[in-house]
Amino acid sequence: MKVTAENFHGLITRLQVVFSEIDYAQKACLQAGKMECQLLNYLYKVKDPVNMNELAKVLSVSHSRITRIMDNLVSKKLVLRKPSDKDRRCWFAMITDKGKKLAENSQQTVVDQQKKILAQIPEADLEGIFKSLKVYVEKYENVLKETTTGTV
Repeated sequence: MKVTAENFHGLITRLQVVFSEIDYAQKACLQAGKMECQLLNYLYKVKDPVNMNELAKVLSVSHSRITRIMDNLVSKKLVLRKPSDKDRRCWFAMITDKGKKLAENSQQTVVDQQKKILAQIPEADLEGIFKSLKVYVEKYENVLKETTTGTV
């Protein structure tokens, strides 16, 4: 089969469906909404308290939406919300031990899925698949950067 932009797009669309299923596995582990899961995973990765304004920017949501998400996570004891020592209008979010455990379980679920997938692929093909995907992702990121900065 000749590789065209159209059939490549079809394959990428299928890949996006697979990734959304991975996201669902993470969400199922956390028994939380997609945004709650994203916020918890972000806090887990950064480890330090994060300003609520920054969280809203990272998740591309309004301040009122980030407040509702935080309220849900705080009520589940997955995240703490602390006021700033310097500015009483500013609040910080930090992940709790319970939240860290859930985030770790979520990450492990995804890793376990990847192990099962990789076990089904002949070992001789794995390195080539990885290299090809890496090249594709790097080029995709470059095009996105060019598109968003207007330097096409």
